[in-house]
Amino acid sequence: MRLTAALLGLVWVYGVCRSSAQSEVKELKCIVGDAVSLPAAVKKNGLFLKNGSQIARVVRYVPYLTVTGRLQWNSSTGVLSITQLKKEDSGEYVVQNMDKHEVLVSVYQLSVYDPVPRPQVSSRNKMKPNCSVLCSVENGREVTLSWHREGQTLSHTSSPNFSSPLSLPLEIEENSAPYGCMAANPASNETVTVRPEEHCFDPVPRPQMSSRNKMKPSCSVLCSVENGREVTLSWHREGQTLSHTSSPNFSSPLSLPLEIETNSAPYSCVATNPVSNKTVIVRPEEHCFDRDIRSLLVAGIEAFIGILFIILMGTYVCLLIRSNTPGS
Repeated sequence: MRLTAALLGLVWVYGVCRSSAQSEVKELKCIVGDAVSLPAAVKKNGLFLKNGSQIARVVRYVPYLTVTGRLQWNSSTGVLSITQLKKEDSGEYVVQNMDKHEVLVSVYQLSVYDPVPRPQVSSRNKMKPNCSVLCSVENGREVTLSWHREGQTLSHTSSPNFSSPLSLPLEIEENSAPYGCMAANPASNETVTVRPEEHCFDPVPRPQMSSRNKMKPSCSVLCSVENGREVTLSWHREGQTLSHTSSPNFSSPLSLPLEIETNSAPYSCVATNPVSNKTVIVRPEEHCFDRDIRSLLVAGIEAFIGILFIILMGTYVCLLIRSNTPGS
């Protein structure tokens, strides 16, 4: 056995010297925790080396592994695999296949990366027509950040300064197809989809006020506003929220009733969405009336109508008499 190992060592030295210049280095890029297989097979006799040091050898179909557990040799395929990859597994791997009379050398450069983090998207300006977003990701080795739409790269960035995150702004076309913000390194990528309608808003409309009952002590009003995405309607008084409502049913307006305390401070009805708010002030004295005052108003209106009716009838009678008088 020692003689065989010595012969293998001599053959390896000869093979490396003879073939290293002719061997093309192939890159293998993986992420931490994954597994990788060195594609070149050794079924009968051969060596596996990392950065010039032997990690495994096969002698007459029998494997000898320097690290058990994470190194696995498949006797059927002759392929050596490394499982549960760590960043320190990065390096140059040489496979010496001595199954035939000539020594076949294969060289691989393995690079192990952390998985790229998922990017985060935040709104910079939600008001149409100039809405914009910012995509950010934790920086790392060979990490790039880019915006895409319909297969086209719109912008990208990278930085060797790992102490600060990568950030990339984008101004959104409100009627556009979805955008994708992709963070990538050579071994992995993560994409977040951005739909313009989720980040661009029209200003909220001004709420409208109508009286439901003007008679004290149970006077009440109704505040309404055209509904829209993320619109809320609320009643407030002296900094306190009295009630609020929202609805995903955009086909009907939002409405919120309020029973008014007649001697209260002013109320405010506020319509809000993520980019704006509109407020209407309601003063109780403008919407609540005493019953006596209401009665006087009703009586005054009835008297006015009666007098107007008498005048019209008198005028009609005079004209009728005059038209029937001979010689008129």
